[in-house]
Amino acid sequence: MIKVMSLSKTDGNNYRIEAIADTKNEVTNSAEFVGMIKGGTIDIGSTVITADGDIAICKSDGTWNWLEEE
Repeated sequence: MIKVMSLSKTDGNNYRIEAIADTKNEVTNSAEFVGMIKGGTIDIGSTVITADGDIAICKSDGTWNWLEEE
């Protein structure tokens, strides 16, 4: 499950969100985000953190970029 913890409207029907997910594998372009505005689009700069501490940032094309550990 992916749950939206906070969201703010950016422009039009776009929303910047902060969400939490159980795993990286469930975070996809077509995933359901519980608590997201129906018909809204997740905007660039939105973030997801997993239960394992993995962090992703949404790119302008709607894909997720996972930050690498060093």
